[in-house]
Amino acid sequence: MENRSEEQPVLLLDDKTHVIILREKLAKRKCDRYLLNMALAYQQLGNKVTLCTSQYNQIETFDDIKVLEKISLVNIGWWIPRSIFGLLYGKMSAVKALYMAFKVAFSFPNNEYTLIVTDISLVALYVLHLFTNCRIYYVESFEQLRYRYGFCEHATYSPSLCEAKFIKLADEIILESAPFAEIFRKSFPAVPKEPLILYPAIDIGLWQEECIQIQRIIPDLLDNTTLFLSIGKYRRTSNFKLALDAFEILLHLIADIEVTKRFQLVIAGNCKSLEEKLHYNELVSLAKERLCASQVSFLNQLPIVHEKTLIMECAIAIYSSRSDVHADFILKAMSLGKPIVATNKGIAPKLLQNRITGIMTEPEPNAMAQVMRKLMMSPHLQSFMGEIARDVFQKNYSFKSFAFKLAELNIKHKEKMLKNTPTKTVAVKSYGK
Repeated sequence: MENRSEEQPVLLLDDKTHVIILREKLAKRKCDRYLLNMALAYQQLGNKVTLCTSQYNQIETFDDIKVLEKISLVNIGWWIPRSIFGLLYGKMSAVKALYMAFKVAFSFPNNEYTLIVTDISLVALYVLHLFTNCRIYYVESFEQLRYRYGFCEHATYSPSLCEAKFIKLADEIILESAPFAEIFRKSFPAVPKEPLILYPAIDIGLWQEECIQIQRIIPDLLDNTTLFLSIGKYRRTSNFKLALDAFEILLHLIADIEVTKRFQLVIAGNCKSLEEKLHYNELVSLAKERLCASQVSFLNQLPIVHEKTLIMECAIAIYSSRSDVHADFILKAMSLGKPIVATNKGIAPKLLQNRITGIMTEPEPNAMAQVMRKLMMSPHLQSFMGEIARDVFQKNYSFKSFAFKLAELNIKHKEKMLKNTPTKTVAVKSYGK
């Protein structure tokens, strides 16, 4: 990993800032990567960081982020079982959260410069609020919903009365995308504060590794192939059928057969759950019935380096989802300067500026195919949109921007604390470009 210390802003609060991150289980999940990125950002901002978890297996944890080499890791409550004979699974998570909160409240130095970022049961917020005077940021990842098959921006979580009350104790509520904010507002209508949307940083870890030859991913691919790429989960919310239909229409819209025979559509993602495997098989069977079957490839395993290679080699990135809550594919395509064709539904309008950083269209095959045709007929437009998208990513969605927004958040709450305690003086220093 490259050294970013000279590029990043550094936030020092009298050299006493201690960031404590609470996580029940540390594993290879998207929400875990999000918290690890926050830990790494705080560490590079000049803060002391401690990651507290009750379940950690180094084999199962990310091997592309060497975060634990620089950050203290503390196992708390590892001896508490996840369930009792398969029962009380949710109750035991609350017990772990309570124990972790009490342990942090009474084991770590309790001063006003300590910041706690938590993604555990909301009951822990009450303990931390009652026994500490620390700032508390709560990261809502909706784990109760995100692994369900129908998880989309229209989903709603029904919190208990205690959860609805305890979440108000957080000084800041952090969400990873605009659709998450919509779910939060519908699930917690009584929360007065507006949540902070902090998109995940994708340009760290293995994403910084060099690309490989694309023939190692798709062996029978020709060197002069023009690649169209759509990446996501193999779920109906990804709407891969729209990308397949639009690609088939595109082959008929361009009359030059010598050109279209080099076109190849790649649909890629990771198949983990049974529902995803079933949907993958359904899409493969559907594609076999098309005349363009030989020009469509499906990948059901997608390591990070493979994903980067595919995006680097593609001519157009196709985002076909109408209700996905994750922004990863769009952000990754922007980071590599690729033109994006997306539906005007879901998360794409929150990230893309139409006809500048991407082209948005109705989620209809003919409309999307027409947009793809115009892009293919104008290489200059492809290059222009890709460069603008890369610049916007570096400014607003890169890891540097991710860390800087966390620094701004600290400064905002420190200024609020100074207003509430005028008799106490705290020096806030910010260094950076």
